[in-house]
Amino acid sequence: MKKSRVIPIALVAVLATGAITVEKTISSRITTRVYEVMPRATDVTASIPLLDIPGNIASDSIKSIRINVGEYALKDSTFKPSLAINAQDISKANPNVIGSLDVTAIIPASTITQLADFNDAQIVGNTLQVSVGSGGLGTAILVPKYSGNQIYFELQGVSLFGNEIPADSLPAEIKDQIKSKSVRTLSAPKGMSVKSISLSNKGLALTMHGKNIQPTRIGSTF
Repeated sequence: MKKSRVIPIALVAVLATGAITVEKTISSRITTRVYEVMPRATDVTASIPLLDIPGNIASDSIKSIRINVGEYALKDSTFKPSLAINAQDISKANPNVIGSLDVTAIIPASTITQLADFNDAQIVGNTLQVSVGSGGLGTAILVPKYSGNQIYFELQGVSLFGNEIPADSLPAEIKDQIKSKSVRTLSAPKGMSVKSISLSNKGLALTMHGKNIQPTRIGSTF
């Protein structure tokens, strides 16, 4: 009885070790490929679910890949965000095509406060807050927006002596001035669109999605 138990356990251990080895090999090849199509990327790691390995080997496509990029220098921009990439249904044939691609670019908080071009800017919750008025008695509350390949901050309201004045009650010139001071150009990769933008203590997160994307387009247009 003891021998019959030992054999299956040993077999499972061998299979698990083999799966991990295959996963590391495939992940290493994916990492190398990422550096090829995204030469401005640094600190790239890639992983695939262990349970997907048998199907990935037998199929002409890879079910899913998770890629993290520590820093990526955007094309025609001073931004260097980290990237979290989730790719699904990747064809093995050349040229590779990614059936579904989600990319979240996170621009560091320190970069946002510097480039926003406001004095004493700081991230509070999901807003950017800056001092306004004589002696900085008031606080302007700003939220990030994305439109027309541009990131900018929009005035949500002004807090003065504990009372919040909504943006609709303020002159349009003030709102336009805030937008013009904070606007920066950022284009999504070709074939992808921006789905959401948010702010946190980690920085500014821009989530993009696309279908049937060729990997080479990411590095050449983003």
